[in-house]
Amino acid sequence: MQRTSPQPQREAAPMTIGGDAPEAGDWYGCLHLAGDFAVLYGGIGDAVAHRHYCHQVARGEAIQAWTEHGEVSGPCVLIPSQTRHRLRVSAAPCWLVFAEPLAFAADTLHRAVARAPASLPAIAQAVLDVRRPRPLDPRVAATLARIDALPGERVHAAALAREAALSLSQLERLFSAQVELPVRRLILWRRLRLALHLAWSGDSLTRAAHAAGFADSAHLSRSMRSLFGVSPSRIVRSLRPPP
Repeated sequence: MQRTSPQPQREAAPMTIGGDAPEAGDWYGCLHLAGDFAVLYGGIGDAVAHRHYCHQVARGEAIQAWTEHGEVSGPCVLIPSQTRHRLRVSAAPCWLVFAEPLAFAADTLHRAVARAPASLPAIAQAVLDVRRPRPLDPRVAATLARIDALPGERVHAAALAREAALSLSQLERLFSAQVELPVRRLILWRRLRLALHLAWSGDSLTRAAHAAGFADSAHLSRSMRSLFGVSPSRIVRSLRPPP
């Protein structure tokens, strides 16, 4: 099948990554959720092309992914933070690791996952062992703590800047340099992370969405699909906690 070349500078339609439409396939398996990382063991279901804040490592017999920089494949594939990508659907079980750049270096994470024994507990422990939160400007650290302390409230970037005694542009520059994400996008990311934890703990998607500061479950679903290429209802329905 002929594949079109990716266009890094253009926000193309989701199905252009890999040159064909998202394939039909079901997600299944176990999902281990931690504070700033997650490990999934199971099958890769269909998803539209997307980008998210986490570094992602996929390990399995024949991992194949299309990214904005080209096709990558192998037994253990690294997709760095904010790289637009789509994984090939596969019913064969594999491990997917998602880890936030604030606590994990991409290359170190990749090596740890590649070398770990082939089990979900072992890979989760290997990830935890290389967790090294980066030092942050105290104003950035305080702003992150403030965001996490107000999960269900509408947090405005301008108000956070005032609390840090900074202009909004100064706070944005600090976040871009140290967090590698604008303040508003970081707020969305933390809300999404909280909503998934709540839904995974048994809350309905509507309740989880409201508790995390989303307007409704539709807002949560749009955000999830934008960042992960799949709806939260499919993930919650298809994946179970580790035994």
